[in-house]
Amino acid sequence: MGRKRNQGKARKAAKAKAEDAEGVKKLQQLGLSHAKMLQDGTVFICLHGAGPLCFEGICHEFVTAFREEFYAEAFRKEFFYAANHIGDSLSSCLIAADDATVDEFAEMWNDSAKMEIAKSCFLSEGAQHILEGEYNHARENAVFARYLEQTIAIDLLKTQATMNWPKINELSRFVLDPTIRGDVHTLVKFFRKRIPCSCLDKKYEEVKSITKMGMCYNPDCPIPCAYVERSKTMYCSRCRSVTYCSRECQKAHWKLHKLHCEKCAALIAKFEAE
Repeated sequence: MGRKRNQGKARKAAKAKAEDAEGVKKLQQLGLSHAKMLQDGTVFICLHGAGPLCFEGICHEFVTAFREEFYAEAFRKEFFYAANHIGDSLSSCLIAADDATVDEFAEMWNDSAKMEIAKSCFLSEGAQHILEGEYNHARENAVFARYLEQTIAIDLLKTQATMNWPKINELSRFVLDPTIRGDVHTLVKFFRKRIPCSCLDKKYEEVKSITKMGMCYNPDCPIPCAYVERSKTMYCSRCRSVTYCSRECQKAHWKLHKLHCEKCAALIAKFEAE
Protein backbone atom coordinates (compact mmCIF):
# COMPACT_ATOMS: atom_id res chain seq x y z
CA MET A 1 0.00 0.00 0.00
CA GLY A 2 2.80 2.40 0.94
CA ARG A 3 4.55 1.70 -2.33
CA LYS A 4 1.41 2.56 -4.32
CA ARG A 5 1.02 5.80 -2.38
CA ASN A 6 4.61 6.76 -3.17
CA GLN A 7 4.08 5.95 -6.83
CA GLY A 8 0.93 8.07 -6.84
CA LYS A 9 2.78 10.99 -5.25
CA ALA A 10 5.58 10.64 -7.77
CA ARG A 11 3.11 10.71 -10.67
CA LYS A 12 1.40 13.80 -9.26
CA ALA A 13 4.75 15.53 -8.76
CA ALA A 14 5.82 14.68 -12.31
CA LYS A 15 2.50 15.93 -13.68
CA ALA A 16 2.77 19.18 -11.70
CA LYS A 17 6.32 19.69 -12.92
CA ALA A 18 5.24 19.09 -16.52
CA GLU A 19 2.41 21.60 -16.11
CA ASP A 20 4.84 24.13 -14.65
CA ALA A 21 7.20 23.56 -17.56
CA GLU A 22 4.33 24.13 -19.97
CA GLY A 23 3.46 27.28 -18.05
CA VAL A 24 7.02 28.52 -18.40
CA LYS A 25 6.87 27.87 -22.13
CA LYS A 26 3.65 29.88 -22.43
CA LEU A 27 5.14 32.75 -20.43
CA GLN A 28 8.17 32.77 -22.70
CA GLN A 29 5.91 32.85 -25.75
CA LEU A 30 4.25 35.94 -24.28
CA GLY A 31 7.63 37.64 -24.16
CA LEU A 32 8.60 36.75 -20.61
CA SER A 33 11.91 35.16 -21.56
CA HIS A 34 12.92 35.55 -17.91
CA ALA A 35 10.69 32.61 -16.91
CA LYS A 36 12.87 29.77 -15.63
CA MET A 37 12.33 26.32 -14.16
CA LEU A 38 14.57 25.83 -11.13
CA GLN A 39 16.03 22.44 -10.21
CA ASP A 40 13.45 21.88 -7.51
CA GLY A 41 10.66 22.43 -10.04
CA THR A 42 9.82 25.94 -8.86
CA VAL A 43 8.89 28.47 -11.53
CA PHE A 44 10.92 31.63 -10.96
CA ILE A 45 10.41 34.85 -12.86
CA CYS A 46 12.39 38.03 -12.33
CA LEU A 47 11.36 40.74 -14.73
CA HIS A 48 14.15 43.08 -13.62
CA GLY A 49 11.69 45.90 -13.03
CA ALA A 50 9.42 45.45 -16.03
CA GLY A 51 5.70 45.58 -15.28
CA PRO A 52 2.79 43.91 -17.10
CA LEU A 53 2.31 46.95 -19.36
CA CYS A 54 5.62 46.11 -21.02
CA PHE A 55 4.06 43.05 -22.59
CA GLU A 56 0.76 44.41 -23.87
CA GLY A 57 -0.99 47.54 -25.06
CA ILE A 58 0.50 50.74 -26.40
CA CYS A 59 3.81 50.48 -24.53
CA HIS A 60 4.53 47.08 -26.02
CA GLU A 61 3.48 48.30 -29.47
CA PHE A 62 5.73 51.34 -29.16
CA VAL A 63 8.77 49.32 -28.09
CA THR A 64 8.25 46.95 -31.02
CA ALA A 65 7.75 49.76 -33.53
CA PHE A 66 10.74 51.78 -32.30
CA ARG A 67 13.02 48.77 -32.57
CA GLU A 68 11.74 47.89 -36.05
CA GLU A 69 12.16 51.44 -37.35
CA PHE A 70 15.69 51.60 -35.98
CA TYR A 71 16.70 48.42 -37.78
CA ALA A 72 14.95 49.47 -40.98
CA GLU A 73 17.05 52.63 -41.05
CA ALA A 74 20.19 50.71 -40.09
CA PHE A 75 19.82 48.35 -43.03
CA ARG A 76 18.99 51.19 -45.40
CA LYS A 77 22.27 52.80 -44.43
CA GLU A 78 24.11 49.47 -44.40
CA PHE A 79 25.02 50.53 -40.88
CA PHE A 80 25.90 47.03 -39.70
CA TYR A 81 28.57 46.74 -42.34
CA ALA A 82 30.32 50.01 -41.59
CA ALA A 83 34.03 49.48 -41.18
CA ASN A 84 34.72 52.53 -39.05
CA HIS A 85 33.24 55.30 -36.98
CA ILE A 86 29.81 54.53 -35.65
CA GLY A 87 28.77 57.77 -33.94
CA ASP A 88 26.91 59.56 -36.73
CA SER A 89 25.32 56.37 -38.06
CA LEU A 90 24.00 55.33 -34.67
CA SER A 91 22.52 58.74 -33.93
CA SER A 92 20.87 58.97 -37.35
CA CYS A 93 19.22 55.55 -36.89
CA LEU A 94 17.89 56.48 -33.45
CA ILE A 95 16.58 59.81 -34.72
CA ALA A 96 14.94 58.04 -37.68
CA ALA A 97 13.17 55.64 -35.30
CA ASP A 98 12.10 58.63 -33.23
CA ASP A 99 10.72 60.49 -36.27
CA ALA A 100 8.96 57.39 -37.62
CA THR A 101 7.05 56.78 -34.37
CA VAL A 102 6.42 60.31 -33.11
CA ASP A 103 3.01 60.76 -34.78
CA GLU A 104 1.56 57.29 -34.30
CA PHE A 105 2.76 57.15 -30.69
CA ALA A 106 2.36 60.79 -29.68
CA GLU A 107 0.64 59.56 -26.52
CA MET A 108 3.86 57.81 -25.57
CA TRP A 109 6.32 60.54 -26.49
CA ASN A 110 4.35 63.14 -24.51
CA ASP A 111 3.94 61.09 -21.33
CA SER A 112 7.00 60.61 -19.12
CA ALA A 113 5.36 57.78 -17.15
CA LYS A 114 4.65 55.78 -20.31
CA MET A 115 8.14 56.46 -21.62
CA GLU A 116 9.59 55.18 -18.36
CA ILE A 117 7.62 51.97 -18.89
CA ALA A 118 9.03 51.66 -22.40
CA LYS A 119 12.53 52.24 -21.04
CA SER A 120 11.98 49.56 -18.40
CA CYS A 121 11.08 47.11 -21.19
CA PHE A 122 14.48 47.60 -22.81
CA LEU A 123 16.25 47.47 -19.45
CA SER A 124 14.48 44.27 -18.46
CA GLU A 125 15.25 42.53 -21.73
CA GLY A 126 18.85 43.73 -21.78
CA ALA A 127 19.52 42.60 -18.21
CA GLN A 128 18.26 39.14 -19.05
CA HIS A 129 20.44 39.01 -22.15
CA ILE A 130 23.48 39.73 -19.97
CA LEU A 131 22.58 36.89 -17.63
CA GLU A 132 22.34 34.60 -20.66
CA GLY A 133 25.67 35.81 -22.04
CA GLU A 134 24.09 37.50 -25.06
CA TYR A 135 26.02 40.76 -24.83
CA ASN A 136 25.30 41.95 -28.36
CA HIS A 137 21.55 41.86 -27.77
CA ALA A 138 22.09 43.52 -24.39
CA ARG A 139 23.95 46.37 -26.09
CA GLU A 140 21.06 46.97 -28.45
CA ASN A 141 18.65 47.31 -25.53
CA ALA A 142 21.11 49.51 -23.64
CA VAL A 143 21.29 51.95 -26.55
CA PHE A 144 17.49 52.12 -26.84
CA ALA A 145 17.06 52.55 -23.08
CA ARG A 146 19.65 55.31 -22.82
CA TYR A 147 18.19 57.15 -25.81
CA LEU A 148 14.73 57.12 -24.22
CA GLU A 149 16.23 58.09 -20.87
CA GLN A 150 17.86 61.17 -22.34
CA THR A 151 14.79 62.03 -24.42
CA ILE A 152 12.67 61.99 -21.28
CA ALA A 153 15.16 64.30 -19.56
CA ILE A 154 15.35 66.73 -22.49
CA ASP A 155 11.78 66.90 -23.80
CA LEU A 156 9.60 66.03 -20.82
CA LEU A 157 11.40 66.68 -17.55
CA LYS A 158 13.50 69.58 -18.88
CA THR A 159 16.50 68.52 -16.81
CA GLN A 160 18.95 68.19 -19.69
CA ALA A 161 19.73 70.54 -22.57
CA THR A 162 20.99 68.30 -25.36
CA MET A 163 21.62 64.66 -26.20
CA ASN A 164 24.85 63.27 -24.80
CA TRP A 165 25.78 61.02 -27.71
CA PRO A 166 29.06 59.70 -26.27
CA LYS A 167 27.07 58.17 -23.40
CA ILE A 168 24.97 56.31 -25.96
CA ASN A 169 27.83 55.35 -28.25
CA GLU A 170 29.90 53.85 -25.43
CA LEU A 171 27.21 51.16 -25.09
CA SER A 172 26.93 50.41 -28.79
CA ARG A 173 27.96 47.32 -30.72
CA PHE A 174 26.46 48.17 -34.11
CA VAL A 175 29.43 47.19 -36.25
CA LEU A 176 30.91 43.83 -37.08
CA ASP A 177 34.43 44.57 -35.86
CA PRO A 178 34.51 43.22 -32.27
CA THR A 179 37.29 45.62 -31.29
CA ILE A 180 34.91 48.58 -31.34
CA ARG A 181 32.10 47.11 -29.31
CA GLY A 182 31.35 48.72 -25.99
CA ASP A 183 33.18 47.22 -23.04
CA VAL A 184 31.28 44.76 -20.85
CA HIS A 185 32.10 46.71 -17.69
CA THR A 186 30.18 49.75 -18.92
CA LEU A 187 27.36 47.59 -20.24
CA VAL A 188 26.75 45.64 -17.03
CA LYS A 189 27.10 48.74 -14.87
CA PHE A 190 24.51 50.56 -16.98
CA PHE A 191 21.86 47.89 -16.41
CA ARG A 192 22.78 47.11 -12.80
CA LYS A 193 22.35 50.76 -11.85
CA ARG A 194 18.86 50.93 -13.38
CA ILE A 195 17.13 47.67 -12.49
CA PRO A 196 15.58 47.29 -9.01
CA CYS A 197 16.76 43.70 -8.44
CA SER A 198 20.19 42.32 -7.56
CA CYS A 199 20.33 39.93 -10.52
CA LEU A 200 23.44 41.56 -12.02
CA ASP A 201 25.45 41.99 -8.81
CA LYS A 202 27.50 38.83 -9.33
CA LYS A 203 28.13 39.60 -13.00
CA TYR A 204 29.28 43.12 -12.13
CA GLU A 205 31.86 41.73 -9.71
CA GLU A 206 33.20 39.62 -12.57
CA VAL A 207 33.58 42.48 -15.05
CA LYS A 208 34.29 45.59 -12.99
CA SER A 209 38.05 45.32 -13.56
CA ILE A 210 37.62 45.62 -17.35
CA THR A 211 38.86 48.94 -18.74
CA LYS A 212 36.10 51.35 -19.72
CA MET A 213 36.33 52.39 -23.35
CA GLY A 214 35.20 55.44 -25.29
CA MET A 215 35.60 56.82 -28.79
CA CYS A 216 37.18 59.69 -30.66
CA TYR A 217 34.78 61.52 -32.97
CA ASN A 218 37.45 62.54 -35.43
CA PRO A 219 36.80 60.25 -38.45
CA ASP A 220 40.50 60.48 -39.33
CA CYS A 221 41.69 59.50 -35.86
CA PRO A 222 44.93 57.48 -36.19
CA ILE A 223 43.88 55.07 -33.43
CA PRO A 224 42.32 51.88 -34.88
CA CYS A 225 38.54 52.33 -35.07
CA ALA A 226 38.94 55.48 -32.91
CA TYR A 227 38.39 53.23 -29.89
CA VAL A 228 40.24 54.54 -26.82
CA GLU A 229 40.30 54.23 -23.06
CA ARG A 230 37.59 56.50 -21.72
CA SER A 231 39.86 58.00 -19.09
CA LYS A 232 42.00 59.37 -21.92
CA THR A 233 39.16 61.01 -23.85
CA MET A 234 38.08 64.63 -23.57
CA TYR A 235 34.72 66.26 -24.25
CA CYS A 236 34.27 69.30 -26.43
CA SER A 237 33.98 71.90 -23.67
CA ARG A 238 31.36 73.96 -25.54
CA CYS A 239 28.76 71.35 -26.50
CA ARG A 240 29.79 68.22 -24.57
CA SER A 241 28.26 66.13 -27.34
CA VAL A 242 31.48 64.66 -28.76
CA THR A 243 34.71 63.26 -27.35
CA TYR A 244 38.27 63.11 -28.64
CA CYS A 245 41.44 61.21 -27.88
CA SER A 246 43.66 64.30 -28.21
CA ARG A 247 43.78 68.03 -28.92
CA GLU A 248 45.10 67.21 -32.37
CA CYS A 249 42.01 65.18 -33.23
CA GLN A 250 39.76 67.88 -31.80
CA LYS A 251 41.40 70.53 -33.99
CA ALA A 252 41.29 68.28 -37.06
CA HIS A 253 37.55 67.69 -36.59
CA TRP A 254 36.62 71.31 -35.91
CA LYS A 255 35.55 72.22 -39.44
CA LEU A 256 33.07 69.34 -39.49
CA HIS A 257 31.98 69.81 -35.90
CA LYS A 258 31.67 73.60 -35.79
CA LEU A 259 28.06 73.99 -36.96
CA HIS A 260 26.77 71.22 -34.70
CA CYS A 261 28.80 72.60 -31.81
CA GLU A 262 27.35 76.09 -32.18
CA LYS A 263 23.78 74.75 -32.24
CA CYS A 264 24.35 72.65 -29.13
CA ALA A 265 26.12 75.47 -27.32
CA ALA A 266 23.16 77.77 -28.03
CA LEU A 267 20.73 75.19 -26.63
CA ILE A 268 22.86 74.77 -23.52
CA ALA A 269 23.06 78.54 -22.99
CA LYS A 270 19.28 78.85 -23.34
CA PHE A 271 18.72 75.93 -20.97
CA GLU A 272 21.02 77.38 -18.31
CA ALA A 273 19.40 80.82 -18.61
CA GLU A 274 15.89 79.50 -17.97
